[in-house]
Amino acid sequence: MNSKKISKKFLLTLPFVVITLLFLVVPMIMIFVRSFIPTSGNSIADNWNFINGFVWKKILISLFDAFVTTILVILISYPFAYYLAFSCSKTMRSISILLITAPIWTSFLVKLIGLKTFFDAMNGYENSTTGEIFTIIGLVYLYTPFMILPLYNTLIELPKNLIFASKDLGRGNFNTFMHVVIPYTKAALFSGITLVFLPSLTTVAVPQFLNASPSGSLIGDILMEEGQLALTSDVSLARASSLSLLLLIIMSIGYATYILGKYLYNRSKRSYNK
Repeated sequence: MNSKKISKKFLLTLPFVVITLLFLVVPMIMIFVRSFIPTSGNSIADNWNFINGFVWKKILISLFDAFVTTILVILISYPFAYYLAFSCSKTMRSISILLITAPIWTSFLVKLIGLKTFFDAMNGYENSTTGEIFTIIGLVYLYTPFMILPLYNTLIELPKNLIFASKDLGRGNFNTFMHVVIPYTKAALFSGITLVFLPSLTTVAVPQFLNASPSGSLIGDILMEEGQLALTSDVSLARASSLSLLLLIIMSIGYATYILGKYLYNRSKRSYNK
């Protein structure tokens, strides 16, 4: 009986293990190896010297754009999802969710062209969108649905008696939102942040279409350029691998910082309660 249970669990987990190995573990090993082996005419140091001050500047700008985009998306999505979950009728919810998800069904490229055309028509001339603000607007426009949906799906399940109990105990709307709603939706919020921040950090098409500035490219554009050259150049392949590994390290440090901060906060909170 136990052997049957073990074999069933093994069969259920096998597809996940195979997919993880093929699409995550093996590519990461290849990236790591490519970053630390010399290429024709270049040393290992040359693979990493490619990441100069210009590349670091693009990484910092990309981090800034992704951070601002994520904050704006949260500020837009939370009130909207909350209103849908608690203030709208079922018919209005269905229509709103349909309108929210409709842009996801269309091509990102089509949406970016439409957004740029709109801005150019508003300004009265072509290529009028110059500056990081237009990149951020494009990112917010593209990724807001990915924040609204997980928040809405969680808020719709939030028991209203928790909100009523909080208000009966003397907490106002703001304190109820901070101490009841946000803790209840923190998993959905973290999921939404992941779906918005990571694609925004390595975005490719948005700066090319919405930021007409000659220096409007972001780190994703550099990575894409090196990746295209890597089809015929071992040097570009090594550079793209080194840059990909560096971005992975930066994101891992950010995630580790979040986990450490959360642990220290919970520990200090437990100590305070004692």
